[in-house]
Amino acid sequence: MTDTLLKSQAFKLKGRLYTFTVFQLLSNDSMQFDQQLEELIVKAPRFFDKTPIVLDCSALHGEDFDLQAFCKILRTYNLQPVALQGVDSALASLAEKERLAVLHASSSHDKNLEDDKEEVFEQQAVIQEFSKAKMQDSPVRSGQRLINKGGDLVITASVSHGAELLADGNIHVYGALRGRALAGMSGDIHARIFCMSLEAELLSIAGFYRLSDSIEPIHGPCQIYLENEQIKIEPLC
Repeated sequence: MTDTLLKSQAFKLKGRLYTFTVFQLLSNDSMQFDQQLEELIVKAPRFFDKTPIVLDCSALHGEDFDLQAFCKILRTYNLQPVALQGVDSALASLAEKERLAVLHASSSHDKNLEDDKEEVFEQQAVIQEFSKAKMQDSPVRSGQRLINKGGDLVITASVSHGAELLADGNIHVYGALRGRALAGMSGDIHARIFCMSLEAELLSIAGFYRLSDSIEPIHGPCQIYLENEQIKIEPLC
């Protein structure tokens, strides 16, 4: 009976958490936005390529806002605007014209997982998958990209400038970390990055990032983690 029902369905409804990059807009000046965005993408082009973007307009306080211009700028840099948040009714109407979603973050939207045992079991299965580590013994050269979608990424050598490390879990580098390291790619805010020497171009955990101009080199073992939506860097004793 169940098999027959499933064969007659075109889709199933499922809940899933995704990590989006949010641009909190502090000004309605599209030219200033364009300039800053260009500088950002030059530093980390691959990180932002085809990235879905949410525009947070909560700090604009009713200022005139040319949403169409901002969306055009994002698409010029191969970014994909998908939604607005922190908007009033006027901006909500503009979002509808641009075919963007409007997000309303609220604790009332939290789901009680006790009401859905199947969802709990699925999450437990995901947690178990994070135990699968991927290891590389040789140095990671410039232009190389290593990805582990199932857990931790372990590099027992150094990482060169221009290389990329991406993992759903933690990233361990038993050498110098000079390229880009993105941990917690599926939204794990507890993921961490460990390395023996930090000279990175970009660090990211669960979508929150710091670029090279705000990363002080640490020539010694250190760890990078997320605290209150801020990237923290501290030496390992």
